[in-house]
Amino acid sequence: MSAARVVVPKVQRRFEQPMVEGRGLTLPAYHHAVRGGRTLFPSRVFGADELARVLKDGHQSRKIGKVITKGRRRGWPIYTLTLEERATCPRSCGEWQSCYGNRMQAAERLDAGDEAATRALMNRLAHEVVQLAEEHPRGFLVRLHVLGDFFSAEYVAFWAGLLRDVPALHLFGFSARDPAGAIGRAIVAMMQQHGWDRAAIRFSGARGPMMAARVLDPGDVDTEAIACPAQTGGTDCCATCALCWNSQRSISFRRH
Repeated sequence: MSAARVVVPKVQRRFEQPMVEGRGLTLPAYHHAVRGGRTLFPSRVFGADELARVLKDGHQSRKIGKVITKGRRRGWPIYTLTLEERATCPRSCGEWQSCYGNRMQAAERLDAGDEAATRALMNRLAHEVVQLAEEHPRGFLVRLHVLGDFFSAEYVAFWAGLLRDVPALHLFGFSARDPAGAIGRAIVAMMQQHGWDRAAIRFSGARGPMMAARVLDPGDVDTEAIACPAQTGGTDCCATCALCWNSQRSISFRRH
């Protein structure tokens, strides 16, 4: 497809209301969702065969956006994957009690709770990724994960295999996994194998000025990170920003 045929939509997001910041919901340590390692909204967890699509158009997200508008990926569509928060996350995550999923009742989370659910999820993902590559041979971007995290080294290897087999696929996202742990090492290996250009994954809560993401409470300052432009008013959404997948600099996000 030539650059002249790239169509950038006038409206990037289905939901245009601004993101509310500084009002995250923190659950008490004794809350059943915190103790049980589950979402606050279990009725919003679905098997992969229960939804029409597991990879959702970025247009459905108030922060992501539909089509990239800048850089060499201009015109590429963005898709998102949402898993169940806490159920797929490490308990060491600094946002275990204050996950922004606590305020996302409408989100459809994918179940990866047992072997059968995981197998069904991977089968659907593989099918949809191949289908998207046929529709967008120039390339497309997948945000991992709106909620949830890489839940096993095998799951990381699954994505690494898709990157190998589907050249149009590109990933960006965040993980609260310890880079020195088994799953974290698998993520690092995937990025080393395919490069930041194909797999731009930041480690949430990590220190330092590179490849990390951190949450700031009102009044906090992080001199080692770039403040998310979509939150500061510097740009409309991820699709009009492109910072997360272009720069390896650490990024800070206001609590929301």
